[in-house]
Amino acid sequence: MTEIEQILANVESSAPDNVRLFPFGVGDDVNTTLLDTLAEQHRGGTSYVRPHERIDEEVSGFYAKIKTPVLADLELDFGDVLVEDTYPYPLPDLFAGTQLILTGRYRLPSSHSQGTRITLSGQVNGQRQEFVYEGAFRAAGGDANASTRFIPRLWATRKIGHLLTQIRLHGERREWVDAVVDLSVRYGIITPYTSFLIEEDDILTESGRDEAAEEYMAAPTEAPSGAPAAEKAEAEGGMRHAESVDGGATMPPEAAHVVRHVGAKTFVLQDGVWTDTAFDPSRMDAVQVGFGSGAYFDLLAAWPAWGAYLALGERVVFVADGTAYEVVEGEGESPEVVPIPTPEPGQPTVDPITPARPTPQPASNGDTPDTTDAGTDICIGAVVMVIIVLAASALWQRMLG
Repeated sequence: MTEIEQILANVESSAPDNVRLFPFGVGDDVNTTLLDTLAEQHRGGTSYVRPHERIDEEVSGFYAKIKTPVLADLELDFGDVLVEDTYPYPLPDLFAGTQLILTGRYRLPSSHSQGTRITLSGQVNGQRQEFVYEGAFRAAGGDANASTRFIPRLWATRKIGHLLTQIRLHGERREWVDAVVDLSVRYGIITPYTSFLIEEDDILTESGRDEAAEEYMAAPTEAPSGAPAAEKAEAEGGMRHAESVDGGATMPPEAAHVVRHVGAKTFVLQDGVWTDTAFDPSRMDAVQVGFGSGAYFDLLAAWPAWGAYLALGERVVFVADGTAYEVVEGEGESPEVVPIPTPEPGQPTVDPITPARPTPQPASNGDTPDTTDAGTDICIGAVVMVIIVLAASALWQRMLG
């Protein structure tokens, strides 16, 4: 049988809800659309064994990973914090010796207190188990702290991988393509399939991004089988499950000369100017600051962290605190410099609470907390990466004992 839709329908009608499918594609003459759709519909994952790889090594490694399931049908509840856009999606099952890192976006309600009650639940041998974790969400997102600035780009990498897979399996939708373009530009994530950032001169404007999306959608559909298809499926899988900012999204050599990541920001080299991708020249007017001028050093003294942007060169455009600055030749302007605010004694900080080990709780059917009054500021975080690892460890020790 070679009709993909019929195969998928037959499997759907025959497989129970608790079945997990982990397809293997051996060689390049495999239908990636069929294999990845089977994995998506049955909460598994696809493994591709390329012609230069040994199938026995791939199979043994796969079996070692899944031979001891720990927690199935995972669900996470974050109390009064509204969490959305989480990846991987849906949550896969958890196996002994593995960890699950979840990235996503969250909104803090106006009445939110410092502590947060987070509940991880799942099936263990047919029984529902819950693990309660006491933690905290920062008032500012991941890009507000030097130690967590990688999180927004990691989240964007995973979301791009997820969207590219959805486009490949289910066809193009304009909102998916627009999201891929916007995320690639904002976070400087360049792959062979999102190379428009280095090809389009007008990519920082809304019209330029619209044009890039239209070109993307106009490109011919690639065949679902063959070496290019297998490479693309593997690359998307690497992005969906990336655990570092470079995982699954290695920048092509031609992009390394024109794209720079500085902290949580991305800069592209356009006409000899390193330009912040948050800058939209069609909507923003930049304050010009002369390179090496008094105003230049005043800014640097008031905001030392901006020195990383200024270090890119003599021509730089960056956006900070809602204002765009352009470093130019000559004296430029004399912008008003507001120094970094110093917290007063006793002023609360936004550092997270040191987490405690999760506490197993009996399953309950409590109502979902109301989040209708959540705040409007969206922050990016990956606080739950610790929860799932600790829960798996605690449960695994109980199973061994």
